Amino acid sequence: MRTLFHELKRRRVFRVAGIYAVVAWVLTEVADVVFPALQLPDWTVTFVIALLLMGFPIAMIFAWVFDIGPQGIERTEPLAERARGVPHLERLGYLGLLAIAMVALAYLLYPQVFGVAPAVDDAPKESIAVLPFANLSQDAANDYFSDGMSEELLNLLAKVPDLRVASRTSSFAYKEQNLDVREVARQLGVDTVLEGSVRRSGDRVRITAQLIDADTGYHLWSNTYDRELKDIFAVQDEISAEIVKALKVTLGTEQEAPMMARAAPPTQDVEAYQLYLQARHQWKRRGEQALRRSIELLEQALERDPEFARAYSGLAAVYVVLPGYSGEDAAPYASKATEAAQQALSRDPTLAEAHSVLAELAVNERRWADAEAGFFFATSLDATDPTTHHWYSLLLRQTGRLEKSLEEAMLAQELDPASPIVNLNLAQTYAQLGYDEKALNYRQIALDLGFDIGTSFATDGISAMAAARSGDKERLGEMLRRQRQPDGERALNDPLVEAILDVLETNDWSEVDAIIARDYADRPESAWFQLYTYGGRYEHALNLALKYPDEIQPDSLWLPEFGGLRRLPGFIDLADAMGLLDYWKQYGWPDDCRPVGDGVQCGFSSLAAAH
Repeated sequence: MRTLFHELKRRRVFRVAGIYAVVAWVLTEVADVVFPALQLPDWTVTFVIALLLMGFPIAMIFAWVFDIGPQGIERTEPLAERARGVPHLERLGYLGLLAIAMVALAYLLYPQVFGVAPAVDDAPKESIAVLPFANLSQDAANDYFSDGMSEELLNLLAKVPDLRVASRTSSFAYKEQNLDVREVARQLGVDTVLEGSVRRSGDRVRITAQLIDADTGYHLWSNTYDRELKDIFAVQDEISAEIVKALKVTLGTEQEAPMMARAAPPTQDVEAYQLYLQARHQWKRRGEQALRRSIELLEQALERDPEFARAYSGLAAVYVVLPGYSGEDAAPYASKATEAAQQALSRDPTLAEAHSVLAELAVNERRWADAEAGFFFATSLDATDPTTHHWYSLLLRQTGRLEKSLEEAMLAQELDPASPIVNLNLAQTYAQLGYDEKALNYRQIALDLGFDIGTSFATDGISAMAAARSGDKERLGEMLRRQRQPDGERALNDPLVEAILDVLETNDWSEVDAIIARDYADRPESAWFQLYTYGGRYEHALNLALKYPDEIQPDSLWLPEFGGLRRLPGFIDLADAMGLLDYWKQYGWPDDCRPVGDGVQCGFSSLAAAH
């Protein structure tokens, strides 16, 4: 046996075995972490381990036969005294050592996936979903208050170390759904579920909360709190602390569950807090009237508490989007949004929403690089804020990074599936990529959630594009007739609509040009950029865009139908005039452009037009 060990050492078998074990362990660790994140089935990790175990004896045989040296891979020559062959007993010894090594390797890898877990009753419950609290008040308008209660508890619990909390969107997707709590927990992948109810009566509130074990469906803890509204923040902290005690989560100290109250309540004025919650409810609805009502409520909240940072941040967010719904000049609102965001950050520099507002203002001013940096910083402060991901998606769509834009739009929708505007943005992004069926589906979801379509070009534009792509002239005509300018005037009169529909068959633009010259002399030339591009008049459209680059919406450049425009040499000049070229060089090229030699070329594909 001593000769065998000497021979194994000479052939570097021990070294190969050690390297193989380390590499196998690392690969197993990576698979155990990465595969679940990629949503691969559990058996894929087992498959990797099985492959590694089967590969071990093969590696040992190769290690015995071959050696890697300065001259490359060479066959290991046997010693002179062993040239006649390996004795039978030594061969059996080598096989025995190989078997022992495989057992050791299996023991090294096995616990990474199949290690025995503690009994369920003894395992710490370290994950939770906070379901929307039911509004038991007689006034259905108090939904904002019960939802706000749930969100505050979720935010507090999310700050507890070692406690994994399901996102707001995941939890709120089950609002008003009468599902078994154990099934909800299974779908969300959590150990426990917090549910409850809120009943308001005058200045008093009754809050009932119960923590449920996902495995058994039994209560781990429950309590009812009858308090005055002025005590609402103390109640939230109290409930959170009792939940942590029930979960037996150690917070990094020897104390079992210390009070983990927030650094400070968002405001000391409960009435201001209620006004803020009502304003956020209006903000999510969008539409001009809802946004103006949100401004009124936030201003009232700030009158009661001028130090209410969240109210300033909310006000900034409303100001930055209102011109898109009212058709007013954006400049005055941009100034108001900037001031409100700065007021918010002077009181709380960690408010992600306020940083996102400043980034969105940079988008509106086409300061693309500043916007990119702003959204990155906002996401680092709060990766679960749907507005940040929604607005970042808009930036990416305008700069031609459509696949990344779709990722951000989908993430925003996952974080806030009940938001009409977030669903609409997802619809628009799908339409931009040519996925008309998905675009129409999410457009309808946005409408079902209360988005005021009115005569909005943005929403009807999705239907118009789908109709044009499918060749449905009747539907396209209907969409074109419904579109309005921000002041309510029809965008296109009937003669122009009919002439546009005729162009689809004849490709004769003479009638369209005549009507535009006769009936629309007061409208800016740039207003017809998309029409000319859709019709394939790429040179004419590009000349208009180069003449008025500040009046062209960048996201319109990336429609699937505009591939011919992007292939023109002057397209890069247009991108440069819009400030896009420098942004691409710093943050990445758009999906349909790439550097070629000393220049840049676009129009390599029609994106997803075939879909």
